[in-house]
Amino acid sequence: MNSFDYLASGFFFLAVVHTLFSPFLFHKGSSMIDYALQKRNIHKTLPQRVYFWGALLRFVGEVEIIFGLWLLPLFFVLVFQVGWDKAFEVMKLKGEYPEAFFVSLLMIISSTNPILSTFQRLIGLFCPKKVESAARWWFWILTLGPIFGSLITEASAMTLTALLLKKNFFVLNPNPSLAYGTIGLLFFNISIGGALTNFAAPPVVLVANKWQWDSLYILIHFGALFILGMIITNLAYYFFFRKEFNRLETERKSLIAEAGNELLSPFDEEMPLWIRFVNFAFLAAVTLIPKHFVLMLGELIFFFAFMEATKDYQGEVPWLKAFLVGFFLFSLEVFGNLQSWWVNRLLSHLSFFPLYLSSVLLSSFNDNALVSYVATLIVPEMDESRKRAIIAGALSGGGLTILANAPNLAGLSLLRDFFPEGFSPIKLFKMAVIPTAFVTILFILKEVFVR
Repeated sequence: MNSFDYLASGFFFLAVVHTLFSPFLFHKGSSMIDYALQKRNIHKTLPQRVYFWGALLRFVGEVEIIFGLWLLPLFFVLVFQVGWDKAFEVMKLKGEYPEAFFVSLLMIISSTNPILSTFQRLIGLFCPKKVESAARWWFWILTLGPIFGSLITEASAMTLTALLLKKNFFVLNPNPSLAYGTIGLLFFNISIGGALTNFAAPPVVLVANKWQWDSLYILIHFGALFILGMIITNLAYYFFFRKEFNRLETERKSLIAEAGNELLSPFDEEMPLWIRFVNFAFLAAVTLIPKHFVLMLGELIFFFAFMEATKDYQGEVPWLKAFLVGFFLFSLEVFGNLQSWWVNRLLSHLSFFPLYLSSVLLSSFNDNALVSYVATLIVPEMDESRKRAIIAGALSGGGLTILANAPNLAGLSLLRDFFPEGFSPIKLFKMAVIPTAFVTILFILKEVFVR
C-alpha cells in the first residue's frame, strides 16, 4: 500500500459523490440550454455563454461519463509522479477490458426487434388479450425478464426487460413514485434473477470455478430463495400501487381506442423466421466469447452488416447509449480495481452477519462483481457460510444504486427519457432498499435454520 492507493480511493469517493449531484447538474444544464434556445427564437441570436455553460453542466451531469472524468486527473497526477508508461501499468490501462465491450454488444443485439418481439410473445403467453392489463404486463415483465437472465446473461435480460417496460408500461406515464419503484425492482430483480445458474451473473461467474459451485448449488443456496423473494416483492409493490395501476389501465384503454394496440406493442408481426434465427445466433455467439475483445469486435462488424441488410425489420438500436454504458463500465472497473486493497482488508476479518451486510454496502457503490472477485483473493480460505454471505450480499445489494451492478446503467440509459427532471439516486435507493431488506431477512433465516 502507498500514497497512490489513498489518492485513488479519494478520487473514487469524489466520483461517487458526483453521481449523487448528477440529477441537479443535468437538470440545471438542460434549463440553461432551453433558456438560450428561447432567447434565440425571440432575438434571432443565441446567447453563447449561457448555452456553453448549460451544455457543460449537462455533460458533467451525464452518469455515463462521471467516472471517466475523475479518472483523467488521477491519471495525470500519476503521470507527474512516475511517468507515462508506469502510470499505464499502475492503473492497468494496457488491458482490453472485454467485459465493458461485452455488455455494450449484448445491449445492441438484445435491443433489436427480432429479439424483443420474441420475448414479448413469450411473456404475452401470461398476458392473453382477454385478461391483459397494464398491471399484468408490468408484473410478468418484471418477473420473467430477470429470470431469463440466468440463461441469456444479466446484460441481455436488463436490455430486454427495460425495453419491454418502456413499450408496455412507461409509455403510459406512471407517477414518479411508481416509476422509481419500477426502476428499483428492475435493478434488484436483474441482480438476483441471474442466480439460477453459475454462468450468468458476474458475481457468481467469478467465484463458481474456484469454489467449485455448480448450477445446482447456486439454485439451492441462492436462486430458489431469491426468485421467491422477487415474486413476493413484485406482488407487494403491485398491491401498494394498485390505485395507480387502475389509473394507468384507464389510460391504456384510452390509448388503444385512439391509436390501436400497436402503440403499446410496436413490433412487426410479419417478420421472417430466418431473421429471428440469425439475430439469436448472434446473441448466442457473443455469450460464448465474453473474454475475447477482438472476436467480439469482429462480431459487431458482421452484425452491423446484417442489420444494414435487414434494417426494415431491426428497429431502432441505441448504439450511442450502448457505447456510453461500455465507457462507464470500463471507468468503473479501472476505479474498482484500485479499491481492492481496502475492500480485501475489510472482508477478511468479518463474521457471517457483518460480512453479509458489508457485502451489500460495498456493492452499492462498487460493481458487485468486484466484491465477489476480491472474495476469491482473501486468505485464509473462508468457510462455506461466509462465502455464501459475500455472494448473497453482492447479489441482493445489486439494485441499490446505479453503480451496484454492471447492467444497471444500461437499463437507466434506455428509460432515462421518462425522468425529465433528472434521475435521483436517492429515490432509487429508497425504492430498492425494501426488496433488498426482505431478501436479506429470507437469506439469513435460511442460513440459520436450513444449512
